[in-house]
Amino acid sequence: MVEPDRFTPPGAGALRRSGGVGRRALLTAAGLLAAPAVRAQRWPAGPVRIVSTFTPGGANDLLGRVAAQILTTAFRQSFVVENRPGAGGNLGMEAVARAAPDGHTLVVAAGAAAINQTLYRNLPFDLLHDFAPVTLLGVVPNVLAVHPSVPARTAAEFVELARRSAGGITYGSAGIGTIPHLAMALFLRTVGAEGVHVPYRGSAPAVTDLVGGRVQALFENLPPLAQQIRAGGVRALGISTLARHPDFPDLPTVAEAVPLPGFEVTAWQSLLAPRGTPPEIVEAMATAIRLALAGGEGQARVARIGALARPLAPAELRAFLATEVAKWAEAVRTSGAKVE
Repeated sequence: MVEPDRFTPPGAGALRRSGGVGRRALLTAAGLLAAPAVRAQRWPAGPVRIVSTFTPGGANDLLGRVAAQILTTAFRQSFVVENRPGAGGNLGMEAVARAAPDGHTLVVAAGAAAINQTLYRNLPFDLLHDFAPVTLLGVVPNVLAVHPSVPARTAAEFVELARRSAGGITYGSAGIGTIPHLAMALFLRTVGAEGVHVPYRGSAPAVTDLVGGRVQALFENLPPLAQQIRAGGVRALGISTLARHPDFPDLPTVAEAVPLPGFEVTAWQSLLAPRGTPPEIVEAMATAIRLALAGGEGQARVARIGALARPLAPAELRAFLATEVAKWAEAVRTSGAKVE
């Protein structure tokens, strides 16, 4: 059984001071806004499985465990994370798409799921039609970074350099079709520049070669770059969220620095259920998680993973996923990336 995490939702302190209910009761009450319908279905009738589509230790797995702890506390039933990696997350996604829509099987979908809709041919599931969105668990910003020898000190200067570079600027990534690859491809296309892609087997070797000067630039997730940014091993030019990051308040967003109004590319993790899961169950889970992640402790827990809490209502998440699929489809087509 997943042990309940120590979250303090908004208003809990005031309730305790006034003799109100404690943390567990508050979360349970919040999670059961649809209580009559949920109780009528006797849900959850047993342990709930949350499938993580990647290996243990990464953001997908860790944010899935945050969700499991919140839901275990809210519904007084075990929510257990099961890792099912493979095929860029597709194996776990397919398994949950085919699961019974009874609220006892969930999946943590990564941003790669939106990319895979175009990157892979003949997927046996559809992100937008075979799942019921629950909530967004967290987003991981990307950072545009260069080797210190690159004569660009701002994102705008980098754009001009890339436009003038014969053959295009060299950039690394965690691999073909990954968010770091497609984020840079999308960025360069948007600003009218070209680049030479150097794929690696993961973020670590890509960052190592950027520090060593073997590639000129990366558009990588923040966590693998954070230490090198602070140490001066790489120069950060912009962050890919629409707002500045609290840990790097002096680093401008790409949207403001180039400028590119509305430009945002992030790695994200969202909680989904199989299509047909009763909406009252979906809403009850979404409400419990949104309440917990709105509090300071919940946000801090997500921040320690390297992500930003951005909980969305189910309808908001559905619209977000549709936007992401369309955005990454364009990036995949532009890059020419293919995975058979």
